[in-house]
Amino acid sequence: MKPLHEDAEHRLLWISHHLLAGIAVLLLVILVGWIGNTPIRSIFPYAFAVGLVAWRHGMTAGFQFAGLATLAALATGAFPSREELSGHEAGEGLYTYLKLSAVAAGVALGKQARHP
Repeated sequence: MKPLHEDAEHRLLWISHHLLAGIAVLLLVILVGWIGNTPIRSIFPYAFAVGLVAWRHGMTAGFQFAGLATLAALATGAFPSREELSGHEAGEGLYTYLKLSAVAAGVALGKQARHP
């Protein structure tokens, strides 16, 4: 008897590849932040990871991964970004999530416009 989806296992590996790459980028950012005892405050490595996931899996997965990336930034101590913002970590976290969500939406919509 043939399986219903011959290439289901291959497709699962392909889907996991992009997620694993995004997670690897986030783990690398966390590791560099902890080893260097300096948090990575630049949005670009987090946005790159979100963009990888959003390109392959769409906007919804990109939004979810943006939340994960925001938590990774929080874990490394990237908030507060400036001394005068101390005590406003939740607001900075929401703003970071908003920026990363914009990346996810832009990548997903850009891909959709490129491949209608």
